Amino acid sequence: MRGICLLTGCLLTLALAAAAAAAATTGLTGDERAAPAAGGIRAGAAAPAVAAEAVAEPATGATTLTTGPAEPTYPYTGKIGADLVNIRSGPGLYYYPLTTLGKGDEVVVESERNGWLALRPPDSVFGLMRKSDLEIGPGGTSAVVTAPKARVYASSSTAKRQWCVASILEKGDRVAVLGPGEGDFLRVAPPKDVRTYIVDEYVTASAAGVEPAGGVTQAVDVEVGEPEVNPLIEAFNKADRDLKAEMRKEIGRRDFDTAAEAYQAILEKAEKDYIQKACKERLAFIEGLREHQNEYMRVESLGEELDERLADIKTRYAEKKARRDDEHEMGGADFVAQGMVRDLEILEGVDYPIKYKLVDQNNKPLVVLRSTQYDLGDYVGKVIGVRGTRKYLQDWRIYCVTVDDLEVVE
Repeated sequence: MRGICLLTGCLLTLALAAAAAAAATTGLTGDERAAPAAGGIRAGAAAPAVAAEAVAEPATGATTLTTGPAEPTYPYTGKIGADLVNIRSGPGLYYYPLTTLGKGDEVVVESERNGWLALRPPDSVFGLMRKSDLEIGPGGTSAVVTAPKARVYASSSTAKRQWCVASILEKGDRVAVLGPGEGDFLRVAPPKDVRTYIVDEYVTASAAGVEPAGGVTQAVDVEVGEPEVNPLIEAFNKADRDLKAEMRKEIGRRDFDTAAEAYQAILEKAEKDYIQKACKERLAFIEGLREHQNEYMRVESLGEELDERLADIKTRYAEKKARRDDEHEMGGADFVAQGMVRDLEILEGVDYPIKYKLVDQNNKPLVVLRSTQYDLGDYVGKVIGVRGTRKYLQDWRIYCVTVDDLEVVE
């Protein structure tokens, strides 16, 4: 009897184990059921138990998967997805274009920041360095930096500007010389740290997943600062701001000297034609503003000057009128006149008490003479001085002196 009970217990245990194994495998797909367990263990009763433990307590260091796109691994090769795209000297529309690429052209993407991709420079891009910062080697194909710091300006054969500093080299660094540039500059191959920039939406990773030569490196969050700007450009922009500030002032109070001196200083230092041209245009514009302001001030002052002159004329006229009125009322005041006695031609042959006049050295009439005490005819042609009373003859428009006393001067 005891043997029968033991046998029954074993059979029951086996039945329960089989039922548990069937229940554990119910939620797996066909592929999962067919996959071998880790370490070569067959799919059986033990496998579900291990899986359950793994679900309950994930192993330390396990990675949680997300449904979003994976972060790209830099560098990678991408292709341009638009017909004509600008490749710029810096990560922003403020930076000037260096070249353009077309749809399907390949680029090597080094990093991304704020919607801009940093690229390895295309073949058409080169750097510009001052000859004075370099010692050119034999053959002229390479050079060594001799200055403590040497700037490399981003440029190309189509770039209209060249102020963006793409790299700064140290003394002793070597560069490959590509040929002469403008003025004191040489064309050099871009150093390894030089990057050009494009908006990220215009580049897609290559479908084949081709990676650039040199292996794959993990993306690093690199701080992309704005390249150094030409100080002459900054000075020019400041001068523009100063000029605009003066133009906002009331006309007549504008002082253009500060802005004009700034533009002149930039013009003397600038080596680029476009900077020189801009400064000359600003100086000519300022000269026009000065002439306009001076003309305005001249016209403005005419009113004040005319008012002053008119007031002076009125004052003198009032003074003369007052003297004339006094003389008419008083019958004349003591008067001394000196000149040569001449006949009054208009009264020759006429018996009229006024027959003589007193003229100056230019024969201009000064006064007419009459006298009951002197025979003035005896003094014709002589220079005399007379005293007496005078009266203004309105019809003749000249004073008449009644001679009370006279003296021969010459």
